[in-house]
Amino acid sequence: MTIQRFTQLWTHRYYKYTHKLKAIWLGYRAFLEFWIFKRFRLYGRPLIAIIRTEHFGDIVAAEPISRLVRERYPKAHIVWFVKPSFTELVLYNPNIDQVYKEFCVTQRTVLLGTGIFDQVFELQFRNNNECPKCQLFRENPVAVKRDIHVGNYFAFGNLLQVFAQCGGLLQNGDIFPIDDQPRLALQPRHLKKAEALKLPTTFIAIHCQSNYAPKDWPADRWNQLVLWILDHYPVQIVEIGLKSNLSIPSERYTNLTGKLSIMETAAVIGRAAGFIGLDSGPSHLANALGVPGFILMGALNNFKDYNPYSGNYGTERNATLIKEAGLPCAAMSFEYVKDKVQKNLDRVITANMP
Repeated sequence: MTIQRFTQLWTHRYYKYTHKLKAIWLGYRAFLEFWIFKRFRLYGRPLIAIIRTEHFGDIVAAEPISRLVRERYPKAHIVWFVKPSFTELVLYNPNIDQVYKEFCVTQRTVLLGTGIFDQVFELQFRNNNECPKCQLFRENPVAVKRDIHVGNYFAFGNLLQVFAQCGGLLQNGDIFPIDDQPRLALQPRHLKKAEALKLPTTFIAIHCQSNYAPKDWPADRWNQLVLWILDHYPVQIVEIGLKSNLSIPSERYTNLTGKLSIMETAAVIGRAAGFIGLDSGPSHLANALGVPGFILMGALNNFKDYNPYSGNYGTERNATLIKEAGLPCAAMSFEYVKDKVQKNLDRVITANMP
């Protein structure tokens, strides 16, 4: 073994084990904090954990579960586990009493192993929760028992139905027992941020790149679609997301990618006449905010046809799900997508004209 390889190996081990030791320490520290809180503040009320730490579209889709748990346990102190970067999505949820910012799954495993919570609803399916630094998977026993995993989860319904079944809140085949429309609690500061951007009166928000390449549509076709919309409708286009791969030579196009937080992005989407995007986080924001949507999607991994949405996007009352049976999103032609958009875009824009 060379000196360089030896150094790399032990550097990796150092970071792995120091990370793991910190996670274990944080887990037991959290146990002590919850024990003190439970002993001296709850007065016998149940302490309940809901666990959906990522991704942000999944967290938005799972929001109705907080209402279902609150309905079933009205006196409980409900704690939602989430990664720190997604805290805003649950911080203002009126059905959540506390947000627990998770360091990693090892920390959570230690904490849950103490039995401090009276009830735990783990919403992740199998093979879906890992700390790459600890190299540890956290398996959800309910999902394991029901055999809900990354290769078959959409066979159990939309994301909300899947998460509810993984948490033991719903049986396979049952409909969600309360209103399944996701909600989002925007705060005044998020709305002020959107207002400060001086956005056009009537615009279409677009999102053109997901965090998973098989869900994407080619940039050249996005360029075609945006230019076609600008040529045929009296609207402007505002792009949101982390980054842009478009080239739009128009003063009626605004690029806000990489400039907004998740909730600020939501505030921008909420002001839009319509939303055109992919099966990704921002489309769940649009659904939760009641913005008419045009969602480009296609066959994904093992799923030839699926619908991830509940609420008005799930029923397509407020969305057009653009897909061709058996084809990935990238295989859809510009003409096919344009025709699907054109069918409802006139109505959406007319309804939002000043």
